[in-house]
Amino acid sequence: MLKIPAAFALLLLFTASAQASTDMCYERAQTQAQLNECSANSLKAADDELNSLYRRMQDRLRSDSQAKALLVDTERKWMSFRDSECAFSAVRSSGGSMHAMQVNDCLTRLTRTRVLELQNHLACGRGAGEQEALQCALPRVNQ
Repeated sequence: MLKIPAAFALLLLFTASAQASTDMCYERAQTQAQLNECSANSLKAADDELNSLYRRMQDRLRSDSQAKALLVDTERKWMSFRDSECAFSAVRSSGGSMHAMQVNDCLTRLTRTRVLELQNHLACGRGAGEQEALQCALPRVNQ
C-alpha cells in the first residue's frame, strides 16, 4: 500500500484548492482585464509554491555548498529559459490586450511543471535503499 506523508497530502490539497479558486476566477471574468488579473493571480500562486519548494531544497543542501551552488545556477537558468520561452510563445499577441494573459498562462504552466520536478527531488530516496538514494540530488532527510 502506498503511504503518502501528511505534509505531501496537505500540499496536494493546497494545490487543488488554489487551482479551483483560479478556475472560479476565470469563470467569473467578463473582461480581458479581469482575465489578465486571473492569470496574474495564477502565476503568483505557482511562483509562491515554487519558491517554497526551492527554499526547502536550499535548506536540505545547507551543508553541501557545491550542490547548493548548482541548485542556484540551475534555477537561474531555468527562470531565464521559462521567461524566454513564454516571450517567444506569446510573440504574436505582443501589443494586444490578451498578451499579458498569454505570457502569464505560459509562465504558470511551466512553473507548475517545475514545481512537480522540485517535488520529485524532495521526495527522491524516501524509503529507498542506499544505492537508490545515491541517485538523488538531495541528501536524505534525517528521520
